Amino acid sequence: MRNILKVACLLVLLVIFLPKEAHAASFRDLTDETLATEIDYLVEQGIIAGYPNNIFKPNDYVTRAQVAIMLTRALGLNTVGVENPQYQDVPTTHKYYKEIAAVQNAGIFKVASNFKPNATLSRGEMAIVLQRAFQLKGNDPHYYFTDVTKQTPGYQAILAVAHNHIVKGYSDRSFKPNQPLTRAHFSAFLARAMTLTKPNLVKDRRFIYTYNYYSLGDHKRYTLNYKYDHFDGKNDVWTVTDANTGKRVYYELLYNGIDVYGEALVTDDDYASHYDLYIQTPLRIGVIEHEDEPKVTMGSRITVKSTNDTVQAGEVQYTGAIVFEITSIFTDAVTTCYYVDNVGLVKMLHNDKVVYELLDRTLK
Repeated sequence: MRNILKVACLLVLLVIFLPKEAHAASFRDLTDETLATEIDYLVEQGIIAGYPNNIFKPNDYVTRAQVAIMLTRALGLNTVGVENPQYQDVPTTHKYYKEIAAVQNAGIFKVASNFKPNATLSRGEMAIVLQRAFQLKGNDPHYYFTDVTKQTPGYQAILAVAHNHIVKGYSDRSFKPNQPLTRAHFSAFLARAMTLTKPNLVKDRRFIYTYNYYSLGDHKRYTLNYKYDHFDGKNDVWTVTDANTGKRVYYELLYNGIDVYGEALVTDDDYASHYDLYIQTPLRIGVIEHEDEPKVTMGSRITVKSTNDTVQAGEVQYTGAIVFEITSIFTDAVTTCYYVDNVGLVKMLHNDKVVYELLDRTLK
């Protein structure tokens, strides 16, 4: 049984799966599925609605007025009794006067002679307004762009949006700060900023975890106990045993770095040289690992579908769950994982089949 469990568990966590075809909010002109999660989220939150006939115009440049509207809705800014920002091109009769005034009153856009409501917003300007709107922190010089220096307008803001994984830049390591933003890209960046979170995904050492486990190898269900064993200098090492026989099945390694979470399953003679799940934090909705990126050796795609979901596991309903959808280029299956802050993994599905479910946590 040990070998069966090892192979089955590793197959689940190595996630050799293929992404489902999806189009955000049924917008028939949105063909880039890698932005679908973010755009769907904004639709669900009432931030955007698109145009008649189910079109989104994703490649049109977003205007400064549209940005003001979206930020006002996203932040819930007050539009009653706003102070007139005195923009010469935004009279009180302007269609979007209240929203434009609201974002200026909130300090997201600064005092100026004109607002230029129909003008485009550059990528550098995007970084500035998102940093101000969501008070983004972080200026790690690790996020280096070939076309961004300390003299670049918005330098600190660009580092902040990169540090928080709201934007990655281009394959040639450029940021293109002066390039105007499309509606699809600004929507994605806004949704990521709105859902930004830094959860603790590791299990709590104080508890013994009991999972119901369905083996994809022998199609049987087992009860597994996870108990913290020791810290090996890098990872929390958890011993996993069959609750019925008391026999050890494998070890689980959990790595909780400053900005990285790692997870691996190992046996006595097969200590992990890699992690089955290895992701950067903080997290936000959308694709966080793409199968076409050079560093992705397993051909997998990891998408955060939600950072604030509700899930039932055992007899407990958990809120604020992080939902990962893990797919790959090799098969037509999808793995969905639910993690809860300060609890860890509470549920995992292979397609629609529950393969892991947290039944209980007992204090040692």
